[in-house]
Amino acid sequence: MATPRRNGQLSSCEPCRTSKLRCDHTSPVCGRCERRDLPCTYHPAPLTQVIAGIRPKKKIRVARDSTGPGIIHGLRNDNSAWTRKKASASAPGFLGQTSYSDVFTDISSGLPAGTIHTVGHDAVPVDSKQINLGAQVLVLLENLTFYREVVTTRFKKYKGWTLGWPMTNLIFTVVEEMWDSLKQEEMDTSARALLMSRRLFETFTKDFEVHLSTTWEEFKIASSGRWETVGLLFIITGLATDLVPHDDPIFNTMDAKSIAITASAVGDICIQFCDNTGIVNDLVSWLLLHQTSLLAVVYGESDFRPWRKLGDLSTTVFALGLHQDSSAKVPFFLVELRKRTMVAAFTVDKVLATFLGRPPLISWRYCNIPMPLDLSMEEIVADSIIRDAAIARLDENSGWNREGSLTKGARARIALITSVFREKVLEMSLSWQTENLSQKVEELSQESRRLRQDLPDFLHWRMMGEGTAVSGVEEMFLFEIHLDFLYNDFLLYRTLGQRTQTQPEEIIGISREILQSLIMIVSKRTRCAEAITGTGWAVSVITFISTADWHSDLSNHHQLCLPGLPAAGVLSAELLRRYRLIVQGNDPNFPRSEVIQNLTLFASYLDTIIKPDEGNYRVALQGQKAIRHVLDQVLSGEQVSPTINDNNGGIERSMNDDHLLDGVNIDDHDLFLTWFDGNMQQMSESWLSWVNLT
Repeated sequence: MATPRRNGQLSSCEPCRTSKLRCDHTSPVCGRCERRDLPCTYHPAPLTQVIAGIRPKKKIRVARDSTGPGIIHGLRNDNSAWTRKKASASAPGFLGQTSYSDVFTDISSGLPAGTIHTVGHDAVPVDSKQINLGAQVLVLLENLTFYREVVTTRFKKYKGWTLGWPMTNLIFTVVEEMWDSLKQEEMDTSARALLMSRRLFETFTKDFEVHLSTTWEEFKIASSGRWETVGLLFIITGLATDLVPHDDPIFNTMDAKSIAITASAVGDICIQFCDNTGIVNDLVSWLLLHQTSLLAVVYGESDFRPWRKLGDLSTTVFALGLHQDSSAKVPFFLVELRKRTMVAAFTVDKVLATFLGRPPLISWRYCNIPMPLDLSMEEIVADSIIRDAAIARLDENSGWNREGSLTKGARARIALITSVFREKVLEMSLSWQTENLSQKVEELSQESRRLRQDLPDFLHWRMMGEGTAVSGVEEMFLFEIHLDFLYNDFLLYRTLGQRTQTQPEEIIGISREILQSLIMIVSKRTRCAEAITGTGWAVSVITFISTADWHSDLSNHHQLCLPGLPAAGVLSAELLRRYRLIVQGNDPNFPRSEVIQNLTLFASYLDTIIKPDEGNYRVALQGQKAIRHVLDQVLSGEQVSPTINDNNGGIERSMNDDHLLDGVNIDDHDLFLTWFDGNMQQMSESWLSWVNLT
């Protein structure tokens, strides 16, 4: 017990005294030692000298490896969940021919080929922190009516081709029913969200079972009570904000950009919930597909987040076996949805691989799925009588619809055709093997022409006159197809030129056609008094995955820079080369007056169509200055200084900018293209802003 000291104060226990902390002198154990579970002792004379011959034991400091188990044992563990092995709520997924189970499933009697034999899993423990985080997400459902209004507005204008309106409406209906079922007068929004979060964690780890006989209504029931469905609702809403004009009255109360950013954060949270429990199903694949697109819209393709999410998407589609034909296992509507999901994932992969110059993550050589049917989403989910009648109307040989409709399955089929070919282009472009390169380029170019010729007549773009029966959106879709095939050829011959240090003659003609096509489409829309902002940046590489196609009233600006800028760069470099060499005569393959006129028009579009507040305005402005510098030099007949005035900074800046080597002269033949190749890495505007896959 505590005894009085010489000064009259009670003595402190040994742990408090040695730690120099205030002791409450409680006996037999002081309050501090009791709280910390320490041995509490009171020494009658703590400062008394040690009796001769008796040496106290020295405290031995044990150096422990920070990675060893001792450090965990010595801590007050408030995170015991870290030490628990997390159970998985899903089976291993698709197991192929070389898998550990193939031999057993092949010889086991009564087991059909491909059956996955799995053991049950224990219930996944739920952390209270996760429930609270889920409740924070669900509080946002207070604006559920607004989210539906935004998405409905988007679908009234532009149809999708992966999920489409039927599945999107199902997702909203399921979440609305879950949210409305908890309406109670005595519960505020926070309490309601907390209750729903707790229930979702109790139900979403259950198997998402779909069989061959599953109906649309049964699929709806299976989609209820799942975090995947909640995440899809928010992500689809975030993508819809990019497809509805931001000056639309619908955004008077909420900012469109903020909605998209919030939706991307919610999507990541819901995906994390699925990762924590090892859930893999069709809903998860749709969640990852749309989240990849949304992250690219919010942060841009140059950001690492879309590429990382694409990695998750690629592993998920293979784990689900979407790369194989599943028509014998699931109902018809899910077969078609899986085809389109796989095609969309494959196409997004080619978009990002092309943009970043990286090897693609999904290789078609390991995929074996039939071409998606040229049906609308409404026909796909209809009853068997309507569906079979729609299938009967398709062309027996080609599979295309005979009505010439561009709003059914044409986009999915075109996406597959062009993306498979783009993989071949990337394989050649990213490989450093130059053996027989000229022959390979020519063979791929001929294959591209055959693919284009084999398309049905209604998918060929022609410069249509005003008053045509084809809508503006449909015409832009045809224009995308036209430009995409041109851009494939451009990439082929551009690669040949870079590897062989030559200028292939074919690239001049391709560049002329690209530039001429862009100018024609912009001129037509100007004559028709239509907004032309939609022709700015939409890159042909990705437009075929777009559910929104081309939107003339939205400010998406891809095609003026890709493939517009590189085509203009080739023509500018060739124009400058001919001027420097004083080439005489009029070459029919390079009509000087036409090239100068088109370059002048194109340069004017770069600062009139693209708005200063857009992410790629800086790149467009620099491209415009480079083109005008070449035109000034060629038209004036004088040697122009290799610097241009930067109106943004008010200083003289060399055209080598960020990515050109110091000392490169602006009059060098390949200067513009070298500048372009480097600076396109800095583009922040999302290439996938039209890759809304709903």
